[in-house]
Amino acid sequence: MITVQINTPNAHKTASYDQATLSQSLKGSFPNLRNLLSSPGKPRFKPSKSSLDLTQKEYDQYFTVKSTSTKIQERLKQVLPPIDLKIIFFCSIWYTFSAISSNISKDILREFPHPTTFTELQFLTSSLFCIATLLIINNNRVLIDKFPQGTLPTKDQFKKSFSTWNLIQPSEKIIRTTFAMGIFQFIGHITSHKATNVIPVSLVHSVKSLSPITTVLVYRALFKVKYPIVTYLTLIPLVTGVILTCFSKKKQNLNLDFNKGLIFAFISMIIFVSQNIFAKKILTVKPKTLPQSTKQNNNDDDEKIDKITILLYCSIIGFILTLPVYLISEFSNQSFTLTELNFSILGLLFLHGLSHFCQAMLAFHILGMVSPVNYSIANIMKRIVVISMAIIWEGSSVNRNQGFGLVLTILGLYSYDRWGVVKK
Repeated sequence: MITVQINTPNAHKTASYDQATLSQSLKGSFPNLRNLLSSPGKPRFKPSKSSLDLTQKEYDQYFTVKSTSTKIQERLKQVLPPIDLKIIFFCSIWYTFSAISSNISKDILREFPHPTTFTELQFLTSSLFCIATLLIINNNRVLIDKFPQGTLPTKDQFKKSFSTWNLIQPSEKIIRTTFAMGIFQFIGHITSHKATNVIPVSLVHSVKSLSPITTVLVYRALFKVKYPIVTYLTLIPLVTGVILTCFSKKKQNLNLDFNKGLIFAFISMIIFVSQNIFAKKILTVKPKTLPQSTKQNNNDDDEKIDKITILLYCSIIGFILTLPVYLISEFSNQSFTLTELNFSILGLLFLHGLSHFCQAMLAFHILGMVSPVNYSIANIMKRIVVISMAIIWEGSSVNRNQGFGLVLTILGLYSYDRWGVVKK
């Protein structure tokens, strides 16, 4: 029962109604709002904009009360570049292993100044680490899911393989895919080690810092890829900053060996840029969205080879191609270089092989996740970490040019990421 009190200037009345009677009375007393709004002719009422008709942005603007911290976060999102935590995680580990590998290589060549022998041992240890990894995973297949897609052979390949040899045995497709990359590895590593043997690590990486703009120019000249002018402009401070960062000393000994080191570093940069462009096509793993029948028809052409198999055969091919050069260098030396190895150098070789194997696997994985130019930019940031570690490793102080170069490089990275990247 509902009691209704009606107050008018002439009378005060109180009446009682049951709920059903009151609802029926009110329903019959007022016109239907939907009929009024949809009636032909000029509507009697102008409908208000319902919150249901608002976009999410308008709803947040009118109805959400935001705290100061939330507003600050939104402002930061507008200023800061998009952040991919997965790529940041992989790059951080990649930078760490690369810094360790680069600085240990300098220590090895300081105690064992034989770049060709060092390159041959590096290919050998890399191959052994690949085989050991596959052997462990083949005996513990629950570990397959712990690795990113495309890093290892698929579960079906593991099931079909009764032994690790069956898993890694060569095929025409594997040789066809990895032979060119093995040549890149062979030339690139020898020239890089020869450069590191005679000039500082920081200077080697300053020459390699030209890789992003070299990548852009190669894609523009050979593949007719058009980049906006802003892309070239944003690469200028980036490259300039890294070059300034690498000037660890005010004076350099400009002798024949120094110039030879610069030439080797430049050749190494060109080789690895070519390898990155070539490897992009065979390292990118695309989602499997085709029907089963279609995939079976094109399995041999479309299926990507996993990264560890590529690294294994690149190392094997690099080892085979380096072998004649190594033998010639051994005959030209007064003594057999392997007799100069001691426990200290062997320990450094093991650490270098492990760190190089890890950073190579991460490099292949990251190259499959991003574009070649963005990979070159990631390489730039890696070189900043390597150079910074080299400064700490060698106990050198940071001068004004290095400090300004680091700031300029970071600004160049930010500018390229915000305005220079070509959206696809």
